[in-house]
Amino acid sequence: MKKIYSLVVVAILGTTTMFAQGLGASLDYAMWNGAMIENSDVTGSTILSLNYTHNLAEKMDLVGSVGFGMGLGVMPIKADLSYGITNKLSANLGMGVYMISDSTYEANAIGVAEEGSTEDIVGSTNEFGLNLGLSYQLSSALSLGFNYNMIKSGDYDFSGMQFGLAYSFGGGESKDKTAPNKKKVAAPKKVAAPKKVAAPKKVAASKKVAAPKKVVAPKKVVAPRSRDPKKVVAPNSPVNPQ
Repeated sequence: MKKIYSLVVVAILGTTTMFAQGLGASLDYAMWNGAMIENSDVTGSTILSLNYTHNLAEKMDLVGSVGFGMGLGVMPIKADLSYGITNKLSANLGMGVYMISDSTYEANAIGVAEEGSTEDIVGSTNEFGLNLGLSYQLSSALSLGFNYNMIKSGDYDFSGMQFGLAYSFGGGESKDKTAPNKKKVAAPKKVAAPKKVAAPKKVAASKKVAAPKKVVAPKKVVAPRSRDPKKVVAPNSPVNPQ
């Protein structure tokens, strides 16, 4: 049954990888508790994960992740549905397979203590579980997440709270999942008012044409004085000789 779950998760992750629209990474810290690790010296894990996001609908994303935990050894492989409550807040619900490599967990998986075991039997450490949580978008690429992992219940319970930061390599503007997915119509550019046409310069009045100078009448030609011929004095009449 667990192998079937593993194949389902792998198939989901494979499909997610093929049609992924966003690649990201996350760094989380998980605090584990339960009877399965009651005697373990380590109860926390620092988990580094790679995430793939594929948009399914206006408010719905499918997120697949593969992680590696240091501390309490765990390798979670999960597929989650993320629903946008607002443009910043999303709710997550998913399932996954948790590959656990803690020695105390291995011993408790077969119901016997590690010390005093006479059989070389290794219990199942690949567990199927559910997880739910919330994520808050801090920026277009960075988000803060919290998840609760429910792996085993009953007498041999095992669960953990996980929180951390996720970074999207795609970046870009944050989507408002509550608003219709419509392209923002750019407002028409404001048409600049036509420049005020300067009034034509006032044409200077043509200079007043000076009246032609008054032609001076030619001086009156003085008629030459008539020269009266000198009165010819008659010669003295000769004196009669005496």
